[in-house]
Amino acid sequence: MAKNNNLIKLGDAISQIFKEEKLDEKYSIFAIRNGWEGIVGKTVARHTTQINYAQGILFVSIDSSIIRNEASYAKAAIIEKVNKFVGKRLIKELVLK
Repeated sequence: MAKNNNLIKLGDAISQIFKEEKLDEKYSIFAIRNGWEGIVGKTVARHTTQINYAQGILFVSIDSSIIRNEASYAKAAIIEKVNKFVGKRLIKELVLK
């Protein structure tokens, strides 16, 4: 019986597909949106209207200028919490609008 050297582990194949299609990044953003309240708390989450991501930047729309101002003082902590939540350094910058 000939040995096939082209075989790879299923987990390795899935990981490769995720990286090639940037699905790991898309899944992480999906997870951030779903876990937002646990990351930033109920008050900020309740006033968050939109969360978008592009090239290491997380764009968060907040409908209250007071909450947005308070969140701006905690940008570094929010970035750290988000990255810890997804288990990697995905977010490098946070833009509040």
